[in-house]
Amino acid sequence: MSAAEKTRRCSPYARELISHLQPYSTVRHFSRGEQLDLQVNGKAMCYLILEGTVAVYRRSDHLLLSTAKPPAVFGVANISAIFFDDYLKIVEPSQIGVISAAQVNEVIEEKALWSLLSNHLMYMYNRLYNTIMPQGALTSYELICQQLVQLMNEDESFRRGITAERYIRDKTQLSRSGVMRILADLKAGGYVEMEEGRLISIHKLPAKY
Repeated sequence: MSAAEKTRRCSPYARELISHLQPYSTVRHFSRGEQLDLQVNGKAMCYLILEGTVAVYRRSDHLLLSTAKPPAVFGVANISAIFFDDYLKIVEPSQIGVISAAQVNEVIEEKALWSLLSNHLMYMYNRLYNTIMPQGALTSYELICQQLVQLMNEDESFRRGITAERYIRDKTQLSRSGVMRILADLKAGGYVEMEEGRLISIHKLPAKY
C-alpha cells in the first residue's frame, strides 16, 4: 500500500484534533488483545491513538469495521449522547490518550472547535459509508475477494497476525466452512499465496467462482 493510500485511511483532521485534546487526556500503554469500550459504566469515552494499531468492532454483532493507526480519534461522536457503543481491540502495543466525552465536549466548546470536529466526523462517516460497509448485494465469493483485497491493504504487522479466514469472517460473518472452501480453491489455483492461513500475496482473483 502506498504512502498516499495509508494517509487517506486517516482523517486529515485527526492530528489537529488530537493536539487540542491530548493535554486533557490520560496517556496509557495498552497490550495486544486489550479491549477499550466507548461506554464505560454509562459514561461515554474517547480514545486518541498516538502509537500502535487498533481494530474497531461493532458491539451488536462483533463485526470488524476497520483497523486504525495514528493519528486517529474514536468516540467523539458521543459527546452529546451515546450514539455508538462500539469497542476497540489492541492489535499491537499502543499508546493511547483516554478522555471522557464530557471533557471533550468542554474542550470543543471552550476552544470553538466545532468546525474542526464537524469536518472530522463528516470525513469518518463518508469513509464508513463508502469504504467500510458492504456495497450492494454481493455473492459470498465476491465478498471474500473484496475482503482479501482489503486484507492485502492492511499493514503487514496486522496481516501477519491474523488468518485470512478469521479476517474475512470478522468482516462478513460468512460461514467458516464456506470461507475455508473458497480460500482453499484460490490457493490451489495459484490465485493467492498463504502460509499457515495468513495471506502473503494476491496474484489475480478470477471474476467468477
